[in-house]
Amino acid sequence: MTTKRSLRFAAPAWVLVALFLVLCPIQAMAEIPDTFTNLKVFPQDIGKRQLLGAMRDFSTSLGVRCTFCHIQREPGEFDSIDWASDELDHKEEARGMMMMTRNINSELLPAAVGEGEGRVRCITCHRGLEDPRTLNDVLLDTIEENGVEVGIARYRELREQYYGSGSYDFSPMVLTSLAESLAQGKGDMDGAVQILDLGVEMNPEDVTTHIMRSKVLIFKGDKEGVIASAKKAWELDPESQQAREILEQFDK
Repeated sequence: MTTKRSLRFAAPAWVLVALFLVLCPIQAMAEIPDTFTNLKVFPQDIGKRQLLGAMRDFSTSLGVRCTFCHIQREPGEFDSIDWASDELDHKEEARGMMMMTRNINSELLPAAVGEGEGRVRCITCHRGLEDPRTLNDVLLDTIEENGVEVGIARYRELREQYYGSGSYDFSPMVLTSLAESLAQGKGDMDGAVQILDLGVEMNPEDVTTHIMRSKVLIFKGDKEGVIASAKKAWELDPESQQAREILEQFDK
């Protein structure tokens, strides 16, 4: 009997080849050798189809192309790729990641949740990104290096490029968490308000965003802003205890 799990991983050969060609030029099939040298993690007798499938998985998981790990001797010339060379650091990093993933799937994950309860892959963490950091970490690092305005611009850029792809989490919680980090961790109330203003713009019906904005404005001494944000939260959720408490304290 064919199970759903076997259907998930037993992709036909033509599917693997078609997906691989999306990320590598058409001459890839002709230029990649039939036998391989300098294999340190893959089995020495791995077949071409199996190796291409693995390479395709790496490429789609990180959103990169062949030359991310394999050095190209002549720019733009696919047939000049030296597949066996270890000159690029990314190739050695990929080997380390493969060994880590293998260890997780064969030992750590079964010990934690039992046999047959799924597995991790490159895409589990990378989500189509070369840099697998979360959106919150990317924005916080950007703000620390270049300021809140640049961080906001970076958010808009990433949202325009990746919204709906699953690469980044664009839920309201990301911006409220970032604002909290700026307010409590950095003492940057002005920056926190700027981030929450962005949150209101992007998620105007999120109650938590309005509540958080109201709380930050308390520390800034902006009573009108406190009341306005709390009233909006109350309008969106008449059962909000936090909004009610803020209004009872400030809207007198």
